[in-house]
Amino acid sequence: METIYIMVVIDALAAAAAPGKRIDDFVYMVDTNKKGGSTGEGTDELVTACQSTNQGGSTIFWDVTAIAPSNNKVEIQSFDGNMISQRALLPGRNPNGSWSGNLQSNLPAENIQYSMVVSINGVPGYTFDPFLKVSN
Repeated sequence: METIYIMVVIDALAAAAAPGKRIDDFVYMVDTNKKGGSTGEGTDELVTACQSTNQGGSTIFWDVTAIAPSNNKVEIQSFDGNMISQRALLPGRNPNGSWSGNLQSNLPAENIQYSMVVSINGVPGYTFDPFLKVSN
């Protein structure tokens, strides 16, 4: 199965002032599978094309950085949403701070929304909600 890398870039200064800790307007996402059908590159609504077959599922890596990383620190805290509640993919933290997981086998072809929860400059709980586009 394929390995897909997702990079999340956050305008940390603007996001830290976001009301209700919803940071959709300050998030820019890209992945390594645009050729495979991913859409929404450069927005918070990235739809990452991935596969789930009887042979296994795609491996997905997430990493996050601030636009001005020398002055700001952003970290992935956790994931939530349908991806987790449906147990479609349960990411874990890697030693380098990135997160990764394997999509489960034999999932139906559908879009699965997930929430990424990040901390900005040590303050937890900022969220946004991209998608996985599962195909068989």
